[in-house]
Amino acid sequence: MHRLHYFGIYLLLGASLLMAAENPLTLLPGTYTGEVYNGSDMDPVVTRFELQPSGRLTGSYRVDEENGAYEGTLSNILFEDAHTVSMEWTDKFGEGFAVMEFSRDFSTFVGEWTNKDGDNPLPWRGSK
Repeated sequence: MHRLHYFGIYLLLGASLLMAAENPLTLLPGTYTGEVYNGSDMDPVVTRFELQPSGRLTGSYRVDEENGAYEGTLSNILFEDAHTVSMEWTDKFGEGFAVMEFSRDFSTFVGEWTNKDGDNPLPWRGSK
């Protein structure tokens, strides 16, 4: 009887650890280095996602362009499915929307950003 009880505890503990390891909220946060279409070409970008103590995701980005660097924020970050995340971006040039599709392990993403009207989607990608 005791062996069965301990087996159940180990099974429950193992399942809990597995679920935590596969939780996108724990896999997505981090720093992604990549490129974003900016102006008339692709420019280097560093995109960061953080999980706040409240459980809310926040983000930021820094684009290095020909005229210097600028920063922006990512807000209203929502999972559309297990690996697709939508959000709003805001920086000194305006605001709009972005959608990013992450790899299974959240080590890379391929996405698009648009203006507030959703016109003319442009590429945005990154890797941890």
